[in-house]
Amino acid sequence: MTTTKSALSEEAIQELEAQIPALAAMATKMAYDRAKQAGHTVVVSKGGFIVAEYADGSERILATCKPKRKVIAGVPFTIGSIPG
Repeated sequence: MTTTKSALSEEAIQELEAQIPALAAMATKMAYDRAKQAGHTVVVSKGGFIVAEYADGSERILATCKPKRKVIAGVPFTIGSIPG
């Protein structure tokens, strides 16, 4: 059995990588919707709180949260440092 490698151009790789955020957002929404439809409790961050959303539509605040870092979509940032 022989296998062939097809090399992608740098442009093709960049186009595929550009799709990752949208695909990740879509997968997250689909998982959320599936969990809600199955009657499961879903825990989300909402308005500065960690909230449990129950199958009956009710919500319960589990904790408060405050972001330690403001992030902007599409702008990379570094978390900690890696010793080198």
